[in-house]
Amino acid sequence: MDKDLKQFLAEGNVELPLRLFKSYHQLGLSNEDLIVIMQLFAFSKEGIALPRTELISARTNFSQAAVQKTIERLLNSKVISLSASNDAYDLSNLFGKLISGGLDLQPLVADSSLDQTKTKKSLYQLFQREFGRMLTPMELQTIGDWLKKDQFSPELIVTALRQSVNSQILNLRYIEKILLNWKQNHVQTKEQAEADNLRHRQQYTGPLAEQGNTVKQVDSEIKIPLKKIGE
Repeated sequence: MDKDLKQFLAEGNVELPLRLFKSYHQLGLSNEDLIVIMQLFAFSKEGIALPRTELISARTNFSQAAVQKTIERLLNSKVISLSASNDAYDLSNLFGKLISGGLDLQPLVADSSLDQTKTKKSLYQLFQREFGRMLTPMELQTIGDWLKKDQFSPELIVTALRQSVNSQILNLRYIEKILLNWKQNHVQTKEQAEADNLRHRQQYTGPLAEQGNTVKQVDSEIKIPLKKIGE
């Protein structure tokens, strides 16, 4: 019994957002959709990012054809998507819908022609690629709050992410401290952020710090680059 219990505990747990269970019908998801999504979470936990339909079928009472149909429906409705390299299911869209209640969010700036939902998705994908893992629901909520509540521009968020990558400190708390520091110093653009960083470096290390230590450029367009920032 002790051996079985240890094996049971060693298998670990799958953490799912409570809002998924409370709101999935409001998002237009069926019970079958929910079960398949739960299996995608479970397989991801086991290191299988793109499970075959027969694997999902073996864990449910669904036929392979039914699983395939459900996956296609989730992809077509953009609840899930495929990663840029087509080797993993990306659940960022689902998290975005849960956070926003399934509704399109208001534009970041009044005169912006950008779709904020797409912007959030691009940011989620960029952070996940740089962190090398899926973001937790709380982390997705934090990034969403930076955009919606704090009104940080995507450009500024990406610049802060770049600074954290250069510093090899990949966590949202560090990135948020950068953003809040810029807000306190009335920094609103990438150029102002770079100037602020340079000013701080010169205060601590002198004018020579400018040589070879400038912050690398980042694509200032809101079309967030999906390649590694360090590349």
